[in-house]
Amino acid sequence: MIKFFRKIRQNLLSEGKTGKYLKYAIGEIALVVIGILIALAINNWNNENQEKTKLVDSYKSIVDEIAFVSPIIEYQYARNDSTIIYIQKSLKLLDNNNYDSINQLNLNLKGLTRLARLKYDFPVALGFIEKTNPEIIENKKLLKLLQDFKSQLTFLDVYQTYMVDSFHNLISPYTMKNLKFSEKNNTVELTKKEHLIDNLELTNLLNLKLETDKGSSDRLKKLINTMGELKSEIKNELNKK
Repeated sequence: MIKFFRKIRQNLLSEGKTGKYLKYAIGEIALVVIGILIALAINNWNNENQEKTKLVDSYKSIVDEIAFVSPIIEYQYARNDSTIIYIQKSLKLLDNNNYDSINQLNLNLKGLTRLARLKYDFPVALGFIEKTNPEIIENKKLLKLLQDFKSQLTFLDVYQTYMVDSFHNLISPYTMKNLKFSEKNNTVELTKKEHLIDNLELTNLLNLKLETDKGSSDRLKKLINTMGELKSEIKNELNKK
């Protein structure tokens, strides 16, 4: 093909047809430019298709990941709520200052010994958020949900550290000294009845635990809601593809 065009140019020059030669040369250049532009367009189209396919695959993987981890988080949220109830009952019983309440108090003090799990693994979702250029996500609501999801997980990681430190530094020393554990019956009990009367230390620890557990429940509930919205919005986006 190149030899064919070269021969035409040489014939035009040898015949002294300079004007036609120039027109031909310009036409040849135009054809080359058009060919390059078409090749670039095809390449861009292929790249866009690959990006769209990759995006769809990522969305599907994120939905699957959320569906897998959600039950674990929902279980922790329900367990947290039961822990809060145990602590509230314990505080009420302590406030009565009644020795006859010791058995009921022992049944509810298990709430003081529970430590919530707030760290959850979402390698697919977080990897996608961190590595993906936000500009390729045209759905701005979806982008905002992904960013909120990451922020909430980060906060829960930090809050988990705070809860663990409070538990090991303040609550655990007291429970090891003053509570007797029964793994068989999954119960705890005060080692002395006297600890039931005007026990300011136990009351303060229960209030601390109540505050931190309410905080974790609020955050878990918010995360559960965000995951539901995120999964729904991704499914809507997939239906458009």
